Amino acid sequence: MCRMIAFASTEPVDVSPYLGHLSEFARSGNFVEEWEKRPGGNHPDGWGIAWRQGDEIRVVRSGKPACADPQLFEVRMRTDRFIGHVRYASNTATVNAANSHPFFALGAALAHNGTFGGTIGEEANRRNVSDTLVFLERLGVLWRERSFPRLAEAIAEIIDDPESVGDYSAANLLIASGESLFALRRFRRREDYYTLYLRTSPGQVVVASQPLGGEPGWRPLGNGELVEMDPRAPRSVFLPVTA
Repeated sequence: MCRMIAFASTEPVDVSPYLGHLSEFARSGNFVEEWEKRPGGNHPDGWGIAWRQGDEIRVVRSGKPACADPQLFEVRMRTDRFIGHVRYASNTATVNAANSHPFFALGAALAHNGTFGGTIGEEANRRNVSDTLVFLERLGVLWRERSFPRLAEAIAEIIDDPESVGDYSAANLLIASGESLFALRRFRRREDYYTLYLRTSPGQVVVASQPLGGEPGWRPLGNGELVEMDPRAPRSVFLPVTA
């Protein structure tokens, strides 16, 4: 279970406010009523960020709570593409930097809220890695043409295959590749938790698991909505949710 943030802007902006939101998510992000609450926070099991620097995507990850990790507050940067993620681990043995999101492989960074089963989950268990990393590796192979239409096809090819993903909970995804940034909300249970909201303003697009800072103008993404977060002209397509 995780909370996520991403933004794309026409000009580089200071990431400090978004790091503050990550810290707040770690401390008190939305938690479904019957789930256990822990003294360390609602999503304290590691954090990670990815951002564009020149022609590269840089990634920093930590296994410590975002709300109490000095490393988070030492981050100083401006960028035009950003992903942030905090998690609540279902298995506390996986609480470490290596299992924090976003993951990076084959030229793309990806953060995920949800859990995959099927052959993806089996491979992850066999390799002792995250199911999200295995998903990203498979996606990277299929998504050779880094276009928005081909991304939609590649994601659908994986998550519409029950053998690959099993009875997965959700495929809420943030994906960065080059100057492109994408967000997908697709859930099969717990609509109240597996949320993503979108806000657009002149020159900027922001997606977050929960609306940030009391600002107006947020709308929930629909189930199956994939957004290309182009700050000049964002666009969406829908990937139908199969039973």
